[in-house]
Amino acid sequence: MFSFAASPPSTPAKRAPSSRDDLETDRGRGGDDAPVTPTKGAPVRVDAAVKGVYRYIDKKTYLDWGLTSDWSVEGPRKRRSIGGDDDDAAKREREEADGDDARRAKKAKTATEEGEDENAASEGYGEMTEGSIERLLQLLRGLSSADLDAPLPVRTPVKGKSMSEMWADLNLCEDSTFIDVGSGYGKVVFHAALSAKVAKSVGIEYVPSRAQKASEVQAELLNGDRAFMTDEGRELVSPPRCELEQGDATTRGAFKFSHIYMYDRVFNEKTLALLAKQLNRSNFQVLVTYQRVELWRRLGLRNVEHVHSFTMRTTGGQNFKAYIFVKGAYGGAGAA
Repeated sequence: MFSFAASPPSTPAKRAPSSRDDLETDRGRGGDDAPVTPTKGAPVRVDAAVKGVYRYIDKKTYLDWGLTSDWSVEGPRKRRSIGGDDDDAAKREREEADGDDARRAKKAKTATEEGEDENAASEGYGEMTEGSIERLLQLLRGLSSADLDAPLPVRTPVKGKSMSEMWADLNLCEDSTFIDVGSGYGKVVFHAALSAKVAKSVGIEYVPSRAQKASEVQAELLNGDRAFMTDEGRELVSPPRCELEQGDATTRGAFKFSHIYMYDRVFNEKTLALLAKQLNRSNFQVLVTYQRVELWRRLGLRNVEHVHSFTMRTTGGQNFKAYIFVKGAYGGAGAA
């Protein structure tokens, strides 16, 4: 995950889904083949390779101290502590929010001494379920013709391009380039590479330990004997087509990608303002964010229009709104 001087988020009140579009039916991390609905229409399924990657990352990172809790990846989502001696979830969350690193270190040490649970996985802070990400990618693939909350903005005609061709450039496809700003362990990066088969899928992560684990996962997916990884899958997640970086996205320069994704709920306003400057220099087509357009505009982001929002579900069982912005004026986005 992408981390600067983040403000601790408040826990939103849970609400009942208002429509089928709000239902997140993916049961747990790397769960069953539960159908999910990107907008309106037929259900979609998460590819076996994608689910395998999510499961693999969950097991590899379950003792990472930066995560909120440990639980079993098999079966429906049923939280259970792995090596912890405190069953009060609220108390545990308060302690972690206060930065109680010593307690988390003790918990990890206890789990290691008692032996790892082979089914254990970590509930990563801010991670979306694979079902939610698949819904998002499906929506982005057909964005130009989707039933959106607001009409797509009028764009200045470009010589040699029909209006339909201009709108089609919004769609996530094999010619698209994708970046996840604050990519954590690389789940969304691998997902976009495997599911959308984009020309380039990149993640940039600020926290060195997370970036390191993401790179380790990539190497093991390429070199290991993973039953869920086909030859095509290995090609799709291989550099330079799929790359994972450690660094500060606010100093990276212009994002030369057609599609930008960022789970930015925990970014403070200073970080968002710096990112707004970078985005203003960037020739992207589509931005997926978890912050409202009003906040972005107040912090300096220009020339974007909010066209759609929908509910995403985290591995911790929380629902958050994702917002899709498109450029207000036409411009092609180059490769990274």
